[in-house]
Amino acid sequence: MMTRLTARILPLLAGLALTGCFVSETPLIEPEAAVLPAEGGLVVCLEAEDPCLTLMRQDDGYLVEAPREEEGDLHVRFAPLIQAGGRQVFIAEAGVQTEDGTFYMYGLARRMLEPDARGATLQVAGLDCEELDETALAGFEAGGGRVETDKMTECQPASLDQLKSVLLAAHREGLATDAWWQAHGEDL
Repeated sequence: MMTRLTARILPLLAGLALTGCFVSETPLIEPEAAVLPAEGGLVVCLEAEDPCLTLMRQDDGYLVEAPREEEGDLHVRFAPLIQAGGRQVFIAEAGVQTEDGTFYMYGLARRMLEPDARGATLQVAGLDCEELDETALAGFEAGGGRVETDKMTECQPASLDQLKSVLLAAHREGLATDAWWQAHGEDL
């Protein structure tokens, strides 16, 4: 089971809301498709009581060292999604180690214009596949994705292209607005 910090880091980095997330058993962002939003490290801050996290460049992505010993480190990759509001929006993929192996969670991220008061340089947005209407979910499944509803709804995309397509259909308009990022950041 995910620990509290891992459950909070993942939504932050992969842009996921715990009520219904985008996940995969295999990575959708291949090493050759991964991009580095910054040459150096990135800093992401959650709520005021949580420590900020430093994403340190490693290979084709970033390493996030857990601030507590009992938590596992994460490897994060980014792939470009769209230019919106004058900034590049990225899909973020966080590889999560569990007792059952590795799984991958997805969300959105964009660089901040300047660091905030806590030093954050990357803004993240939680994604909730429960935001998709029935028609979009049916199209997602028809395209090879899986939707599982148990305690929460999980959407498992068949490919990075499918994930990009469904995210753009659902969120293209909002991605250029600070209000959308603020609202989806509060889902974390």
